[in-house]
Amino acid sequence: MNTIKFIPRDPIKPIFAIKISPTLNKVLDTLTDEEERLNLIKIVFGINPKRVVGLKNVLDENKNNGTIVIIYDYIYEKIMPKYDIPCDDNGFFKFKIYDMDFNTDINIENLLKK
Repeated sequence: MNTIKFIPRDPIKPIFAIKISPTLNKVLDTLTDEEERLNLIKIVFGINPKRVVGLKNVLDENKNNGTIVIIYDYIYEKIMPKYDIPCDDNGFFKFKIYDMDFNTDINIENLLKK
């Protein structure tokens, strides 16, 4: 009988996050399936379909509801792995969150290459 040795991979880490516009947030609220929501986000932002991304509902400094898209440093082959959203004891995220100009074409993969 052969023994299989599993090699654990490094944890998946977020690169940064993007605060999405209120209009796109309303569109996402109409979708009930999480996979559909993530696919729409990947199309709108020009993200590789195999890149790990996550959505997180947040409150901004003015107590307004919003959603951020977290872009991770991992591109998967077959099944999207589970991921963690790192934050400190006070609930603050351990990665940068950017506001984007939604009046221009956004392509995250091109930004990551730079």
